[in-house]
Amino acid sequence: MEDEGTGGLRGDAPGLDGFFERGSLVFVSARTGNDVHGYVCEADGRGLLIDVRDPSGDPGGYEFLPWSSIERVITEG
Repeated sequence: MEDEGTGGLRGDAPGLDGFFERGSLVFVSARTGNDVHGYVCEADGRGLLIDVRDPSGDPGGYEFLPWSSIERVITEG
């Protein structure tokens, strides 16, 4: 039986577990106006910890973003 709410969902659409998996490359837009690009270190009920990369791909430190500050997350893949 098909779920009416997901009738148009692509078969390869990720779930939250795969979407925020450790090592996933993400682009995050925060409500503060900052865009962050990097790899997921950890995601839990409080927010998202990212290994931030600069535009050249070099490490730039770590940033924790609480869920309330995140507007959009895009994964590369």
